Order: sequence, then C-alpha cells, then structure tokens
Amino acid sequence: MKILRIFLLLSSLFLFVNADDDDHKYKHSYKNLEYLELNSSQLEKMKDILIDFKHKYKDFYEDKEDKEDILEDIMEDKNFDEKLYFETLIDLKTRAAKLEVEKMSKIHKILDEKQREKFADYLQEWEVE
Repeated sequence: MKILRIFLLLSSLFLFVNADDDDHKYKHSYKNLEYLELNSSQLEKMKDILIDFKHKYKDFYEDKEDKEDILEDIMEDKNFDEKLYFETLIDLKTRAAKLEVEKMSKIHKILDEKQREKFADYLQEWEVE
C-alpha cells in the first residue's frame, strides 16, 4: 500500500510539473484518489481516463470561452436575441453534461461497489462547470 501511495504522489507531482502553461486556466486536474484504494490495474485505467479527459476538458474550456463571448455579445447588442442566447447556452450545458456522463461511465466501470460508494461522496468535485 505504501508503494501505491508513493506512486500516486510521484505521478501527481510529475503531472503537475509537466503541465502545459495553458492548463492553469482549466479547472479540472488530477484528483487525489488514495481514499479509493485502487489496485494497480484500476490505477492504470484511472490514469488513462484522466489523461484522456484532460485533453477533452482543454478543448471544452476553449469552446466554452468562445460560447461565453457569444453570450456577452448578445447581451451587449441593442436587441436581445432570445433564441440565439438559448441555443448557445443549451449547447454549452449539453456538451458539459455529455462530457461528464462519459467520464463518470468510464470511472464507474473500473470501481467496485465499495469504491463507488466512496467516490459518490466526492462526486461534486468531478462536475464539469
């Protein structure tokens, strides 16, 4: 168990040190998962999921910034375009929800029942904003 904790700590440190400069503006990062007591196979799968979603989140947050610019433009315009505002907002929220569901589905598959219960206690930390 000590080896696993050391590995998690070193992996987190490695990922933090090697993070891209632009990553600071993205809210999702690698979480401390020690409380789940993942076995080595689960740990490797979780690592793969988190790396995959790190890239997906980067794309999402770049797109989110563009959508927020559109929403700001609509608000600044003389005439408020309710339809465009609604469609832009729904598109943004739908993409975030789909991303979260995809991630949670993959994580759910690798956890056992006890781990899922523990994970559920921290579910809010994993929400896409």
